[in-house]
Amino acid sequence: MGALTVASANMTVPVRCTVSLAEPVILAVADGLGGHAAGEIASEHAVHRMAEMSPRLVGPDDVDVLLKNIDEEIKEHATQHAEFSGMGTTVAGILLNADGNFWFNVGDSRTYRLEGNRLRQLSQDDSPPLPPSEDGKPVTTNFITQSLGGSGATAMSPHVGRDPEPDPGAWLMCSDGLSDLVSLEDMERIIAEAADDEAAVYALWRAAMDATGRDNISILLARRN
Repeated sequence: MGALTVASANMTVPVRCTVSLAEPVILAVADGLGGHAAGEIASEHAVHRMAEMSPRLVGPDDVDVLLKNIDEEIKEHATQHAEFSGMGTTVAGILLNADGNFWFNVGDSRTYRLEGNRLRQLSQDDSPPLPPSEDGKPVTTNFITQSLGGSGATAMSPHVGRDPEPDPGAWLMCSDGLSDLVSLEDMERIIAEAADDEAAVYALWRAAMDATGRDNISILLARRN
């Protein structure tokens, strides 16, 4: 099945690795909610469970079930620890396996497909519609309509779909700490001008930091070879 190169950053120094595609692989970012400690526990639990289960995932139905199970696990943990009431996390990513590439998300973290120098959003934001910007800057909100865990009363329903484009593919996954602060056009320009994926990830992080960096900034850029 080939290999996958991944550049990621949630600190100041990007990390690059190569991942074998001999078995299914999930790549994802998660952005915790409910205070620093609670959000960190929720997001770590989500990514650890996805990593644990990824070799067993065949398609979108498996991803849907896994995300619903993680949602229940986080909520159960919160009911057992009052200090973590309302803990939750967003998630966005992609499952790569022999049957295709499947994107998924819950919340407002995003998955984009990189097509040449253009980014096409695959994920579906779980946030209310916003008025158009009057100054050309991204319009943002801290409110989301669902997450893994969290305090929402309605049942969580993940967004899962097949990436319609053939391999090889390239994808950008990020928390709203990037997409809320850096416009799509600027993200496309930064990636196009970067010498390599590590430089692109660092430049994206730097642009978000220069635009106040007021939220968690998690970025993952992956290419299927």
